[in-house]
Amino acid sequence: MMLVHWGNTNSKHKNSTTAYWGDNWDEISQERRGDHPCFDPSKDLVVPAWKVPDPHSMRVNYWERPREKRKTLFYFNGNLGPAYEKGRPEDSYSMGIRQKLAEEFGSSPNKEGKLGKQHADDVIVTPSRSDNYHDDIASSIFCGVFPGDGWSGRMEDSILQGCVPVIIQDGIYLPYENILNYESFAVRVSEDDIPNLINTLRGFNETEIQFRLANVKKLWQRFLFRDSILLEAERQKASYGHEEDWAVQFSKLKHDDVFATFIQTLHYKLHNDPWRREQVVNRTKDYGLPRECLHKTS
Repeated sequence: MMLVHWGNTNSKHKNSTTAYWGDNWDEISQERRGDHPCFDPSKDLVVPAWKVPDPHSMRVNYWERPREKRKTLFYFNGNLGPAYEKGRPEDSYSMGIRQKLAEEFGSSPNKEGKLGKQHADDVIVTPSRSDNYHDDIASSIFCGVFPGDGWSGRMEDSILQGCVPVIIQDGIYLPYENILNYESFAVRVSEDDIPNLINTLRGFNETEIQFRLANVKKLWQRFLFRDSILLEAERQKASYGHEEDWAVQFSKLKHDDVFATFIQTLHYKLHNDPWRREQVVNRTKDYGLPRECLHKTS
């Protein structure tokens, strides 16, 4: 069982999904690298990326910001590729996804001074570094989750600020996507359907929007390394004799975090996972499981 940040099943993207030369394995021969996906959803798990806590967001509880204060329909702030100043020059960056998004909905002028073909006042797609990044996400209903050079932390950014994630990366799993019911709190759009993205989002009625926002509020701590962060808070208290505001706020959180969710997932897989039960009947692959772990359970 592999724990990864990048759940590429190779069902669509069968080449290296990064434009960064140091991580790109396309030049490695098929014979040397083998023919297997980096992620098998029947046994592996994508875990959330570590995010440095934003003290201000902890004080104002961005994840709880209500629907009426979320004025932006869709938000994405990040590198948009070679059409923009200081953009990554490779066409293969983000598998071309961010570039397609900007071509349709860009809200900042590109090198030619052009906006996206379908730009709108309530849609922000910009490469300009935001000084209020977390607040901007918390002021939005939907937030983009796209690749950078392979995995990026945009899923965590969205969830931790209470925004509904809009995922565009075909055949690539997000954290706990083979465990949690993503349809209840996120939206998946195919890469080929990027031109219809905003029409799709405008098609959700208010009840559907409120339903997803409420579910993000219920599970956001599962994307937070709370207990690990609190260890640092305890170290600071022992070393300096005081706790900073963010530590006080984190200590008030009680629900299951990333690690607790991971342990719960392992427990479920140990006793209920269909993949393990299949190995009892038809053990076509040797995954190194001890014999006692293959027994069926009631």
